[in-house]
Amino acid sequence: MRRTTIQGVGVLALLASLLVPSGAAGQAIRVVAAEFPPLTTQAGGQSGGVVLEVVREACRRAGISPAFSFLPWQRAQLETQARNDVLIIPFTRTPGREAQYQWVAPVLEFHTVFVTLATPPSSIEEARTLVVGYVRGTSFKDEAEHAALPYVEETDDDLTNARKLKLGRIGAWMTTDLMAHGVYRQAGFDPAELKYGPRLGPVKVSWVAASHGFPKEIAKRIADAIDQMRADGSYRAIVKRYR
Repeated sequence: MRRTTIQGVGVLALLASLLVPSGAAGQAIRVVAAEFPPLTTQAGGQSGGVVLEVVREACRRAGISPAFSFLPWQRAQLETQARNDVLIIPFTRTPGREAQYQWVAPVLEFHTVFVTLATPPSSIEEARTLVVGYVRGTSFKDEAEHAALPYVEETDDDLTNARKLKLGRIGAWMTTDLMAHGVYRQAGFDPAELKYGPRLGPVKVSWVAASHGFPKEIAKRIADAIDQMRADGSYRAIVKRYR
């Protein structure tokens, strides 16, 4: 009899948890990311990075409890589109993505660059003679297509690209001017070896994004908190630690 009662209580608790609206219980949300140091990283099992720290502090100020999860980048995007309680970082705003997401707040500016160990290409034309590596599912794919690069290799993460560059398996690594140094060092190599070629296109911006069903009120609180951080100097203090 006691066992039946305990089981019944367990079933009721499970049903209750399923009926609690998303965002209840202190408005907990999930934030998905991938390994893009120094923007987002979980090196040593600790989540960090400049974009992640900004979002973590913004959520604290907004009274939101974020749970950070690191996923393969394409899976992170699919999960964000499918659910209404998920944010994604660091996410570049591009024309192809514009209508698919709710753009919560801009976080950080950056440029796409070619990184090499040998003399870097001085132009897009020279870059077309090299095998170029980048992470699949990122905005780098659009830039590679726009630049008409004929020899490209996609990987699941930038650490793989750093290793391939070191081993001579690619001639150039397409990444951001903020990320190359940290990723190469995380791979166990000396960032002083890196050489930087031309930038691709105009300045880009890393955003916090979500599905269109993500609560607008929570999105506004996060955006307002990031604006507040810019105004009081705390945003600059976080970014400075990663420069």
